[in-house]
Amino acid sequence: MESELDPTQLAIEYLRRDKSALTPAEYLKKLKQLRLEFEDLLTLSHTELKEEIDFAWRLGIH
Repeated sequence: MESELDPTQLAIEYLRRDKSALTPAEYLKKLKQLRLEFEDLLTLSHTELKEEIDFAWRLGIH
């Protein structure tokens, strides 16, 4: 079993749990967007990631 976090797998798992009704085109667009966001997040240091989480929390994004 691979323990390395993969942005594509994280995006797929996120979409799998999302209850939104998406067309296939919307799903692929969202998958690509999420994959890029996860790639960016995985490159952050611990401090930068904490700042991103704190910022999202202040905006009400959980």
